[in-house]
Amino acid sequence: MTTLDERYEKGLEIRATMAAGDLSHFTLPGTDQLAPDLKRIIDEALFGSIWTRPGLDLKNRCICTVSALMALGQLPLLRRHIERCINVGLTPEELVEVFIQLTFYVGVPSVEAALRLTKEIFEERGVRFTPTEVYDKTMSVDELYQAGLKTHQEHIGDVTLYQTDDPDSQEMQLDRLINEYHWGAIYTRPYLDQKGRAICGLASMTVLGRYDRQLRTRIEGALRIGMEPVEIMEVFIQLTMYGGYFNTRTAMRIARSVFTEKGV
Repeated sequence: MTTLDERYEKGLEIRATMAAGDLSHFTLPGTDQLAPDLKRIIDEALFGSIWTRPGLDLKNRCICTVSALMALGQLPLLRRHIERCINVGLTPEELVEVFIQLTFYVGVPSVEAALRLTKEIFEERGVRFTPTEVYDKTMSVDELYQAGLKTHQEHIGDVTLYQTDDPDSQEMQLDRLINEYHWGAIYTRPYLDQKGRAICGLASMTVLGRYDRQLRTRIEGALRIGMEPVEIMEVFIQLTMYGGYFNTRTAMRIARSVFTEKGV
């Protein structure tokens, strides 16, 4: 059993690692001046007790956190965590790819805001980043769809979740578009591994309170691509003080149900 002071010191250590010498990362404007007790609680509970947990490495905790902050539109804190991602070793390509991956989860406006912020940070820090164009524009629409369908099946398995009996229905038209571009054009990109892409989806859906069949399916998909149950649970714990513990507890209950059903 650790003491509160030990938790606090662990929190300062992890913050120092992520700050990489930038003292501004130790300040919480507003909170410092108005709620010093809260600052201490954040240092103990969030940084000293959650960020330091085993089960999910630091880089994936960073991916999880920026995904959540982007989904919630928390741009000031997102800026700080983009900087932390760079400090702990995410490459510029990986960081940009996180935001691209989230396009169909949180929408274009949120992605554009995050990329604008990232561009500013790269320029301020002198980070060298040369965008590459890997999207194959020579594919036919059907080839793109088939590529997406294959990826969808590999990651999720069930590709009929929202299909209807009418192939010409608006639902099926949307389903095809999602398979073409989310699964065919984005999921097949390089620069981010399968686990990172799964974490993006789990994090954004959790903080947005998506508790329908989709979250359950994403948990099943995370197992399918090799995430361990402990890693999935740690994703939800990581989000506790970013998206609220109601969301965390609900997601963990759904995950536990999936694990039981799958015999994990």
